[in-house]
Amino acid sequence: MTTTAILLLQSLAGIAGAGLWLAAGFSAGSPAARPSRRERMTVLALAAGGTVALAAAAAITMVLAGRGWWFAGEKVTVGLPLILVGLVTSGVGIVWWLRADRVLLARTLMRGGAYAMIAAVLATWLVGYPPQPVATAVLVAAVALATGLTWALLGHRGRRVLAGFAGLLAVLLVGGAGWSWLSDTAAPTIEASGRHLHGASVPAGGVPAVPVTALRTPDDAKGKVHAVELTAARHEVTLASGERVEAWGFGGDGVAGPELRVTEGELVEASLVNRDIDDGVTLHWHGYDVPNGEDGVAGVTQDAVAPGERFIYRFSADEPGTYWYHTHQAASEGVRRGLYGMLVVEPEGGVAESLDLALPVHRLGGEVVIGATDGLQSFTAEEGESVRLRVVNTEQTPIRVTVAGAPFRVAAVDGRDLAGGEAVEHRSIRLGAGARADLVFTMPAEAVRFETDLSAASVVVIAPPGAETDAGEASRPREVTEVPELDLLAYGDGPRPELGPFTAEAELVLDRLPRFVGGAPDYAYAVNGAVFPHIAPIEVREGDVVKITIANRGFDVHPMHVHGHHVLVLSRDGVAATGAPLWLDTVDVRPGEVWELALVADNPGIWMDHCHDLSHAAAGMMMTLAYEGVTTAFEHDAHGNRPE
Repeated sequence: MTTTAILLLQSLAGIAGAGLWLAAGFSAGSPAARPSRRERMTVLALAAGGTVALAAAAAITMVLAGRGWWFAGEKVTVGLPLILVGLVTSGVGIVWWLRADRVLLARTLMRGGAYAMIAAVLATWLVGYPPQPVATAVLVAAVALATGLTWALLGHRGRRVLAGFAGLLAVLLVGGAGWSWLSDTAAPTIEASGRHLHGASVPAGGVPAVPVTALRTPDDAKGKVHAVELTAARHEVTLASGERVEAWGFGGDGVAGPELRVTEGELVEASLVNRDIDDGVTLHWHGYDVPNGEDGVAGVTQDAVAPGERFIYRFSADEPGTYWYHTHQAASEGVRRGLYGMLVVEPEGGVAESLDLALPVHRLGGEVVIGATDGLQSFTAEEGESVRLRVVNTEQTPIRVTVAGAPFRVAAVDGRDLAGGEAVEHRSIRLGAGARADLVFTMPAEAVRFETDLSAASVVVIAPPGAETDAGEASRPREVTEVPELDLLAYGDGPRPELGPFTAEAELVLDRLPRFVGGAPDYAYAVNGAVFPHIAPIEVREGDVVKITIANRGFDVHPMHVHGHHVLVLSRDGVAATGAPLWLDTVDVRPGEVWELALVADNPGIWMDHCHDLSHAAAGMMMTLAYEGVTTAFEHDAHGNRPE
């Protein structure tokens, strides 16, 4: 059984147990004499059912603890004690009630115990992991005050007593919400604090401060300049379906911005101009490990580029591969509307394939756009020639893609080559939001289709010259939805890199909790129980080898993207990666999964590490990988900055 299923089962058992005990408490009347046999049997049956359900919840909690403390921490330290207190309290109450002894107190204890059981269930959503002491205290106090209010109601203690308990309960709840709001107004935790993750002391005199603005490409950087100007502007796009949609873009008439193809060794100089994007824009080079000052994150490495302003990015194209660029200012809206484009760095000696297509996959106006447009697209390649498809998921949710009609191999993932991968057929590749894969195949005599699970109509067909590419394609059954996924952790082969011993460790526990985000209450996406900008950074020093563990407690997929670095996948759910070394910049963490990763801290700066479902990032799931001694003067909530 999956961890997600066990989490759901534990919650259902807890809810059932608390609900049955609460029903027992309300079913227990206030007879002058002993309760009737029917009444006793009803209450006892409800209590027995509740006890069995809570025992099952406790047993399942132990199973979860075996899967990882991240999944059971608050359930064991907060939930189980509350259940135990609730059972003892309700048990005493039911015994007294059956004897018609101290009936008022008995009924109060039965309901108060049920309140404690309800609190145990709520702890998962309110306390979270790691357990929050203030939230726990508020929860326990709420149980006590609710029990007091019940006693006052059942005992008809008068308006003054009722008002006292009700007022205290209201003050407690408002105070708890106020504390949460005040926590959101606290100073952000974006820079390193100096408390290194392996606990070593800071060198005497501290680490000299280096601003992010000093971590830019040197003026005397070598390489032939490849200059480009990208203008962010609103425009209308006519799709192949005939639909006209309003889009935002970086220039050109299509949905995506211009495809930037540069050659290894060149010096890229990209000038960003904002014509009329009111919220501002930036350029982030997704997956490309640029110097920190070129990373394009509003409020961290620069201010957003307002309408009429310009910002110039410079970096050396020294890593061949498939990448993309997009705004990192209010990106949850900007990328969705079209502020993205492809970046392809070709090897110095040129690409080996005869046909090389960059295919960003995007949804706009209800249509699925592959590359520049939607619908059927046709390309030609001679039989026997090699074809490379550079696929990018620019969406905010995972997609599946495949090549139907020819064996293909996965040549690269997230811009890094995969060694030793054999050609496969009838397999799909899952790409999390922001992820890339290079699919390579040899052109057969018949047409080949590139398919996604987003649309049956939007496909790319490659065929030899003179072959039919349109006939029958619309009615041809899709393969991508019928074939199994290829597990990239077991694909290819090659020696594991020797990174040396780990010098730092970090855990990221992903969850969904009620929190304040940007001063407003939200059912937020949290890391380690907190939301941006209050999530403690992963603090490193240059040269560190960091072991990062990511555990997803929630029911959403979280494609976690770290800027400025790639991570080496060590394991998933305790199973070691056995294929070619898999270096990723976007790790697609499904519900209940636990990933272990290695990161080499070789690019100083303050780097975002966030969920690339950008709606999740906007709702709190953003943090930083912060090098000691690096500072920023930019503010995440000033000058209109919105760094998601």
